[in-house]
Amino acid sequence: MGTRSPRPWAVLGGWLWLLHALRSDTRAALEQERTASVSAGTREAIARGTGQSATLTAVPLYPYGAKANDKQYVERRADFNSPVFKPEIGFPFGKTLRDSLYFTDNGQIVFPASDSDLFPSPNPPPGGFSGREKTPMVAVFWDNADFSQGDGATFYQEFVTLDSAEHPVVRDVEAKIRRYLKTSYSAKWTLKITWEKAPAYPARQPVSRTNTYQAVLTTDGVKSYGLILYQDGGMQWDYTRLGATNVLMGYSSGDGFYRNDDLTRRPPAAKYRPDQFRGYNTDLRGLWLYGLASQERVNYRVQCLAWLSTQQDPAGWNKDLPSCPCSLPPAASEPRYRRSRGGLADAQVTLLYPVSPNRYGAGVRCLYNSRNELVDGRQERSWKAWRHVASYRDPELKFQAWCCRLAGSPQLCAKYSQKRPKTSCAGYRQPRPTSSSEEAESYSEEGRD
Repeated sequence: MGTRSPRPWAVLGGWLWLLHALRSDTRAALEQERTASVSAGTREAIARGTGQSATLTAVPLYPYGAKANDKQYVERRADFNSPVFKPEIGFPFGKTLRDSLYFTDNGQIVFPASDSDLFPSPNPPPGGFSGREKTPMVAVFWDNADFSQGDGATFYQEFVTLDSAEHPVVRDVEAKIRRYLKTSYSAKWTLKITWEKAPAYPARQPVSRTNTYQAVLTTDGVKSYGLILYQDGGMQWDYTRLGATNVLMGYSSGDGFYRNDDLTRRPPAAKYRPDQFRGYNTDLRGLWLYGLASQERVNYRVQCLAWLSTQQDPAGWNKDLPSCPCSLPPAASEPRYRRSRGGLADAQVTLLYPVSPNRYGAGVRCLYNSRNELVDGRQERSWKAWRHVASYRDPELKFQAWCCRLAGSPQLCAKYSQKRPKTSCAGYRQPRPTSSSEEAESYSEEGRD
């Protein structure tokens, strides 16, 4: 018997089955590619369309979470803000030394005018920053996130390295700044923030496509920088399902210093995948590096803190110090003190210093206004015989100016007072009616005992 030819309907059915299988496989492959992290082929396609190199090394995130001694912060609602951070040395941003900052669930780091000044908007402006913003901020990946359904968290860790051994994270941050910006840099304050598996708003269960990224703010009190790290394959929001695609990356200092990152002007397929692009000022995929101070100026908070760190407890030197006269006495009536001859350059004041120190080499300083009223009395660690001759060169006055007048920080002025305690006129006694030379000699002998 000859071979029976297949019937036409059977041939057609086989082709239909094969076509259906191919379509199913294609749909499955597309779905797998859509939900997984961006593949190498996708990176190459993105690179070809934007001029980026697909061969660049991706930046790894810094260790984070409990294993890295981070603190976790999350609120299970649509929007929340972190605790407020107050760097003791301040944070230079633009032209201004900022006192405090906090981060939001929506990828912002905000510098409020006061602790009660909260930024209300989870959505970025469609046109980006204009430089005229009332609220200074760094936009790490500013778009509307939603942690309310139980997924995702934020972590943070603060590093204060004024005079202590540096953490490996801080050392690496310093190395990156030196490498990419060709500048010397030693951090004194650093904040690391991690947004882990942040869902887009509105979050729907099951949440499968999230974003993971970090920001590191760092300053030495004069220079300041922001490092932004996007996890390789970790920026997965489905931008086709978002209400708007206005994600913003960059910063605005509130005093005219701002930047809208170039990537945010690209199509959503690019700007929602920053982990696949070479970052600003670096040669790594997913690493951005911003300089955040538009000008360098003296930071008196740093100088005050450096001085405070060298000062011993007054209990070791302030025994048996005299009180200040309650009002500026005639020179002839108070031979135990000497007047300054110049006062301060910026105030009409008179200073009195004792003619000799206590047995620890310490003294006091009494300051009087133009009405001869006692304005301020301070115990001083080191008595110097020449102070009444050239008080404008008195380093003690400089230290007080750093901490109490120029630093703009009541907390630092309070710390200054701990090292240089105030003294009043309580307990002051007018000298006995005796000759000036005898009184001065008597007081000098007491000081040498």
